[in-house]
Amino acid sequence: MNNLATSRRSFASNPHPLKVVMVDSHGAIERGGAVQCALLAGGLAQRGYKITCIFDGVPGKFLEGAAFRKLRDDGINIIPMPLANLTGMLRFRRFLNIELPDIIHTHKNRALFFVYLATIGMKRPPWAANRGTVYPLSRNPIAYYIHHRHVDCIMAVSHAVRNCLLDDGIPEERVEVVYGSFDPRRFHPQVNRATMRRKWLIPVDTPVVGLVGSLKTPKKGHRVFLKAGKLLMQKRPHFKIVLVGEGNPSSLQALAVSLGIADRVVFAGFIEDIPAALAAMDVVVCASLRGEGLTGVVREAMAMARPVVSTDVAGNRELVVSEETGLLVPPGEPAALAQAVEKILDNPELAAKYGKRGRYRVTELCAEDVRLARVESIYQTLLS
Repeated sequence: MNNLATSRRSFASNPHPLKVVMVDSHGAIERGGAVQCALLAGGLAQRGYKITCIFDGVPGKFLEGAAFRKLRDDGINIIPMPLANLTGMLRFRRFLNIELPDIIHTHKNRALFFVYLATIGMKRPPWAANRGTVYPLSRNPIAYYIHHRHVDCIMAVSHAVRNCLLDDGIPEERVEVVYGSFDPRRFHPQVNRATMRRKWLIPVDTPVVGLVGSLKTPKKGHRVFLKAGKLLMQKRPHFKIVLVGEGNPSSLQALAVSLGIADRVVFAGFIEDIPAALAAMDVVVCASLRGEGLTGVVREAMAMARPVVSTDVAGNRELVVSEETGLLVPPGEPAALAQAVEKILDNPELAAKYGKRGRYRVTELCAEDVRLARVESIYQTLLS
């Protein structure tokens, strides 16, 4: 147990690369938290850290995909480990005693529970945990206890999340705001606009309003978005609605039929090339109803200088400053959403202004160099 305690080293006195083990709740790098974990791991590795990423999976099974290949190319050690059983916990315990990491960094509650249970009775290295939702911690007594008593620093993805943590009784000095980032090599204004439109069979001059979000998650507001589309059709019959995201679309397709707009709606399904999808859209909509810490697609769309209309939930207003970098509308109100989208479609100069200012703001707050500097500072504080 004492080995882990003696492994803590300050940045100034450490002649070797600092060891960080990141534990992510996912088994694939496709969505929010896993993407952010991979981006951060890659950035830290390029700055000289020795990074191990543990993902939920079968021991010894090779994790495939472009994102995992990128991590390996960056020199990151990737270990699949079952996060929900005793075998995985014992493996993690042995890993800690052998590797003696300087920092543990968890992403989402599944990883949080795993690390806590696996290390009961051990002296842990400093522990940082990401928090990406405004749901009260107190709704989950176990998560509340672990964050309160065992996590050394909570990295909130927005000030809205931070405020919720403080309201829940987490000491102010243990909560830091670290905005999620984006990959500037993928999300930029020069992405070809026509690539995805050809796939969707949409002419280049047809206005497209799109929403990116899993169809499995009702809180993304797909039904509100379609109802707003119905209102828009009454004034602008010649435009297309696109919904990008995995999940069974049948109930939403039925709603589109009942609204009389089925011929104007494209259900694109899961798309790996999200930048190409966003580039094809004239307006990117976030219709989320609740629970968001800060919607990732808002950040990515703004990085590509796409005009954004977002519901005013959680931390989205920290990026989408209404009438400056985009438009905010109340959640759950199709008429307000339709009016905001129409305002942008009717005014190309306004759309361009929102796109330009939005890109500037998201670059200023969410660029990877900005996030890496914040995380390094937090690690340094934890180790000192």
